[in-house]
Amino acid sequence: MDLKKSKRLILLLAVIYWVFAIGIYTLGYNQFRYSKGMSDAPGTTYVVGEIVDGMELSQTVKAPSNVLNAVEIFAGTFDRTNTGSLTLTLENSAGQIAGQKTVSLSEIKNNQYTCFAFDEEIALSKGETLVLRLTTEGCSAGNAITIYAGGVLQGENAPGAYALNGESTTGTLCVRLSGYSERAFYQIYWIAVVGAFLILAAYVVWCFRQARRGKSNMVVSLCTVYSRYTFLIKQLVSRDFKTKYKRSALGMAWSFVNPLLTMTVQYVVFSTLFKSDIPNYPVYLLTGIVFFSFFNEALTLGMTSITGNAALIKKVYMPKYIYPVSRVLSSLINFAFALMPLFLVVIFTGTPFQPAMLLLIFDIVCLLAFVTGMTLLLTTAMTFFQDTQFLWSVVSMMWQYVTPVFYPESIIPAKFLPIYRLNPMYQFITFARTCIIDGVSPGPSAYLRCILTAGIVLLLGVGVFRKQQNKFVLYV
Repeated sequence: MDLKKSKRLILLLAVIYWVFAIGIYTLGYNQFRYSKGMSDAPGTTYVVGEIVDGMELSQTVKAPSNVLNAVEIFAGTFDRTNTGSLTLTLENSAGQIAGQKTVSLSEIKNNQYTCFAFDEEIALSKGETLVLRLTTEGCSAGNAITIYAGGVLQGENAPGAYALNGESTTGTLCVRLSGYSERAFYQIYWIAVVGAFLILAAYVVWCFRQARRGKSNMVVSLCTVYSRYTFLIKQLVSRDFKTKYKRSALGMAWSFVNPLLTMTVQYVVFSTLFKSDIPNYPVYLLTGIVFFSFFNEALTLGMTSITGNAALIKKVYMPKYIYPVSRVLSSLINFAFALMPLFLVVIFTGTPFQPAMLLLIFDIVCLLAFVTGMTLLLTTAMTFFQDTQFLWSVVSMMWQYVTPVFYPESIIPAKFLPIYRLNPMYQFITFARTCIIDGVSPGPSAYLRCILTAGIVLLLGVGVFRKQQNKFVLYV
């Protein structure tokens, strides 16, 4: 192990760590500090009738967060432009006005939710009971809107039922309160970052001390590969990349063309089914295709890295995990090319470029670690059980169908969502879509899930591979 090169590698990793820590905090500040809250609303079932002057709709609601900033109303305009105004009033349990907003009826959208922001944010306690009142001014029959209601309750005066001029009904108005609560996470972010860095630094120091005693460990192995086998890894990656496009007329252009062709076919097939439910469906679809294709390609190529290099393994000694890692890195190059058409589609669809897109680097690094760990596991299994490649073709197909690549998450029954979201590829693809389509950083839990998923699988893959690698020569 070249000590000078090793120290350079450790310093580089430390710099990358702090760049990520500062970048994530800067780009994700709002999502780290605040969590959005929105109250539930029933499905639209019927209309309450025209709301004319002298009528009042009232309903008990609960604050979904500590701060309220808007109310969304599902209204109908009867396909006409109505004059007059609508006043929304929120009263607390003491009967005091907590917030009020008057809007022109010309701003109301027909048969959909219309959002009305308060001029000043309303500070409350999350879960606090409020009374929502709706009244109009300048409205008469034939020149008024209506509010949708649904969610028939059990009996009159049931909690949550709306009242018309003080007379209780058995339905619930289709209104949603939205706001935000302040997270405690942002207050401990730097404590967690500094604490994790100190733990990692202490571990690295311990590993170097162990190396001086002649004991090998993960950090020492990484430094050894970096100092001795960097050139070899480059050659293996170059060989794998060139072999894939050998005798191909388009060559590397297939990395660019293939995701576009796949997206075109799937867009034509699925757009009529899901387009209405998914905003910006082309970007949504291509993001899923590109990320899942990298995952599938890396594992498919990587699992045969030991058996495919049997002759070289028997003749020349080198760390065996170089072979699967080189396959993953060659697939990473294809992935980088595939990101180009993704961003072309982003431009074509008019999706704005936001600073949050830079957070894709974090997502890709976590995905790379996860894919590497999975590749090491499958490579080990493939070396001992040749049927692994055939089983994987079936598993990968099933994995794609349980990942929201081309369909919306909303089609999954609510009771299965907690299990459904355990899918690692769901985490990585959803993270990417949040950055690209929504243009914001995911919440802290998304980062934690990505880090834990990638870290656990990578450590498991490295551990299993290292334990079994000395037996490989007996089976290849």
